[in-house]
Amino acid sequence: MARLAQRMLEQAATELQPLVAAFNQMLSLLEMGYHQLSQVSADMAHDLRTPISTLIGQTEVALSQTRRVGDYQALLGSNYEELDRLAKMIDNMLFLAKAEDASQAMDLQDIDLAQLGEKLQDYFDGMAEEQSMRLEMTLHGELRADPQLLQRALANLMANALRYGDRDSTVRVFNQGNSLMVENQGSPLIAEQQARIFERFWRADASRHQGSSGLGLSIVRSIMRLHQGRCEVHSEDGVNRFTLRFPSVGCGH
Repeated sequence: MARLAQRMLEQAATELQPLVAAFNQMLSLLEMGYHQLSQVSADMAHDLRTPISTLIGQTEVALSQTRRVGDYQALLGSNYEELDRLAKMIDNMLFLAKAEDASQAMDLQDIDLAQLGEKLQDYFDGMAEEQSMRLEMTLHGELRADPQLLQRALANLMANALRYGDRDSTVRVFNQGNSLMVENQGSPLIAEQQARIFERFWRADASRHQGSSGLGLSIVRSIMRLHQGRCEVHSEDGVNRFTLRFPSVGCGH
């Protein structure tokens, strides 16, 4: 790692200066990639340690003395929730690892957005009710994309909007042409938060991330890259809008 921080002196012959500059740029990219990998590994270890520590601690307490059947049932229920959280985290990590491969095959189809909206509304109505929030779904037309990946990206944005939105407010899901938008009313995101919100394991509000691995929005970004599109966030006047912009012509396999 120490050698990655070193650079070649650019006081070389004129004909060698472009080569030296290109070599130094390559070292800079490698150094940045190393730091990012180290940070992701540290974040991953931290996020995995919490549910594992909970599982070990609760099991040790239960085994310290004989318990009633109801106590064991409660323990199993709690352990199941932690194991389910671990499984989802691992699934998300594996998805992100696969998404780094640009050659990953995608099943591009013309998707009926209204039908997709109905499916997602049925799934999220319960969560919205628990949060004392409402869902307003106004998707229409068709969009060329991978059905499973599009559903996952949109579902992640909706879950995020419901998790961090104000109670007694409305989450709006709509589209304008090939762009899909998810809006909620909540705490405004400052410029730094908007710049980092799609990074792995990064959370705008760490105090409200219960059940969240911090990977949902980075998965959205990976899905949009696979489609050769992009994702954006805009926060103004108490409204946070996440936008998925798909290319006008579907990308190839």
